[in-house]
Amino acid sequence: MTERLKEAIRRLRKLPEPLQDSAARAMLLQLEEEPEPGDHEPIMEGWQEYQRGDFVALEQFRREPASE
Repeated sequence: MTERLKEAIRRLRKLPEPLQDSAARAMLLQLEEEPEPGDHEPIMEGWQEYQRGDFVALEQFRREPASE
């Protein structure tokens, strides 16, 4: 555990219980938004496709049916 996380937990313990619950909900929501280890490869592939220009604008995507 990092020193920063230890400090945050120390400070959270001093809060009244309702505020502790609120902080816990916020932390759990943040953790749910973090990518999983297996998510990084598809994200990087998408980023590389974008940099190559291999994408369509959202408006075009909505107008044209997907080719199968």
